[in-house]
Amino acid sequence: VDDESKNTVEEQTQWDLGSDGQTRPVEFELDPDDNLEGKRDYIIRIQPAKDDSNPRDNQKSGTVEIVTRRNKVLLIAGGPTREYRFLRNLLYRDREIQVDVFLQTGEVGISQEADDILFDFPQLDDELFQYDCVVAFDPDWQQLDDSQLQLLEKWVSENAGGLIVVAGPVFTPEWSRMRRGRRPGIDLVKNLYPVVFYNQGGVTLSLGRFGGDTAWPVQFSNEGLAAEFLWLDNDQIGSEQAWASFDGVFGYYKAKDPKPGAKVYARFSDPETAIDQELPIYMAGHFYGAGRVFYQASGEMWRLRSIEEDFFEKYYTKLIRWAAQGRLLRDSNRGVLLTDKDRCFLGEHISLRAKLTDAQRDPLTVESVTATLVNPDGTRDTIELERLADATQLGMYVSEFIATQQGDYRIELALPGSSDLLTREVRVRVPQLEIENPRRDDALLTHIAQQTSGHYFIGVEDSTNTNANQSLTQIISAHDQETELPGTPDRDFEQRLMGWLIALISGVLCFEWIIRRLSKLA
Repeated sequence: VDDESKNTVEEQTQWDLGSDGQTRPVEFELDPDDNLEGKRDYIIRIQPAKDDSNPRDNQKSGTVEIVTRRNKVLLIAGGPTREYRFLRNLLYRDREIQVDVFLQTGEVGISQEADDILFDFPQLDDELFQYDCVVAFDPDWQQLDDSQLQLLEKWVSENAGGLIVVAGPVFTPEWSRMRRGRRPGIDLVKNLYPVVFYNQGGVTLSLGRFGGDTAWPVQFSNEGLAAEFLWLDNDQIGSEQAWASFDGVFGYYKAKDPKPGAKVYARFSDPETAIDQELPIYMAGHFYGAGRVFYQASGEMWRLRSIEEDFFEKYYTKLIRWAAQGRLLRDSNRGVLLTDKDRCFLGEHISLRAKLTDAQRDPLTVESVTATLVNPDGTRDTIELERLADATQLGMYVSEFIATQQGDYRIELALPGSSDLLTREVRVRVPQLEIENPRRDDALLTHIAQQTSGHYFIGVEDSTNTNANQSLTQIISAHDQETELPGTPDRDFEQRLMGWLIALISGVLCFEWIIRRLSKLA
């Protein structure tokens, strides 16, 4: 027991510090009790030096949510693709996951490494709502009737289901290009996706590329680099290095645009596939009601196994947990509270979404609900979540706040007419760019110098090189500053204005004289 805080001490270690400026990680591996479920607060505290000037940075805390039940996953595949087979075998051997499969080309009597084999998509609420995540590989959505597709949409939007969809060359082109209105069920499926597809009337040269001759790296956006569920390592730098060692993918299915509110995590990097200087979307995701949907433009992540077999496992394990966390971590059956990020930097915006129902499990209809924001310093603020009037799903409330303090934020939302309390936590830290990415960005610095008509020198020696043909004053052009004073007469404009007026008056007089001559009045 820690005498200072009366908390239980899990482990202690002695670690020798490195030289000045050197960062050395200290790792603790703890095995919690299997019967313990819920949240645990862990605090790491160091013994400071006697002359420590800042006692506030001597400890860090973190909250861990322990879930004991197994994650239930349903795999759907239009055919036995390689990506499907690798993921099926991976999940079946994971003791923490229960996996069922629905192979649309399968027949009665087939053998699959799964806990259960389905020969039809679930048709009842209880059959589908038991799953936390659905992973679909190039599914033939047209094979499902409208009631089944409505059930899928309800499972995502109202029950916080996680949906991962992987495009393919066989069935995706058939249903994605159908015009809206031809079949309501397919329209619901299109609503689920975070991207907009080309329809049959769309002008496009091709629907993408499958089975190319050259692999192209996956180009991550800033959102993709910061998304921890896409990390192949424990930190961002290690993950970037792992993705950089990946040769890439050969194909993708073309999407027209991301939907409003969707995040594009990665793009296909072949410059020849760009349209209006925009590369094709390869990974994207968004909130849909209370659930999350993730889109992948081709099923080629099995190629990560060529670098390291664990990369494929880490990719899909983290992705499935991210998609299903709305169901795994919800505090009440009447609603779910979600944030767009669990960790962020100081000054970033954090979006809140809540899907709420009343005591009869009908969507909540009040105009706003009040949540409490517990700041890292212990103070409390109120946040108003406004109901989305134009939302396709009723009972959806949104808001946002800015992370102005370093530490752990906690959002508490009490359900109207109930004692249930929905909570979410967000960890905020100050960015340490010099430590996280110590490499000098010569390309960015050169671009800034060019945009400002300057010159970028790589190193002090380059700027003081006396052998150069030009001096520093000759290299950097002069920038004369011109300031326009409001109300000052513009002589050039006045001269042009007088010329226009003289020309106009002369023209009118000439026109009058011609009319008088033609009318024999002069």
